[in-house]
Amino acid sequence: MSMLIQVDAAALRDVEQRLGQFANRAPNAIANSLNRASTNTASNITKETRSKYHLKPADIKATLKITKASKSVLSAEVRSSGKAVPLDRFKVSPKTVNPKRKSQLKIAVKKNGMKQVLGAFVANLHGIKLFKRETNKRLPIARLFGPSIPQMIGNEETVRKINEQSWITYETRLNHEINRILGQLGAS
Repeated sequence: MSMLIQVDAAALRDVEQRLGQFANRAPNAIANSLNRASTNTASNITKETRSKYHLKPADIKATLKITKASKSVLSAEVRSSGKAVPLDRFKVSPKTVNPKRKSQLKIAVKKNGMKQVLGAFVANLHGIKLFKRETNKRLPIARLFGPSIPQMIGNEETVRKINEQSWITYETRLNHEINRILGQLGAS
């Protein structure tokens, strides 16, 4: 899952015109704005994903990689990559080991409610983890996993919202950078 913010030649010419005699500073202004927008995008990805799923911010941030813009490369990218998330990282009830438990485990991946997982159990194997038996016998058992974080971020509505917020941040920061350059260089 990747989100790319890129500036074309027409946008560069527009910024150069707005800067007037300081047109040579346009790539710096655009790169600074893109970098702020990419950082803001990573933050928004975490916020939007957590609004729909029971995850810790650190789990989401660990999958994100930001490629920053420079004055020679006017594009920034936020990429998420990772494997399926173990179900024990989501909301589990009860989350204690009890071999005599009669009730089924309930797990909530999304914020819209908990669901029973038939045959699942909690075991303490180097930490609390969720398992399910693969056969009727005691062994083998398999660890239970949910969706990957890139799949969660890839939701169409979430992507649209994050892209809108990214462009708003980019435009706001670009205006700020242009005003800063004009004020800084105009005063000297």
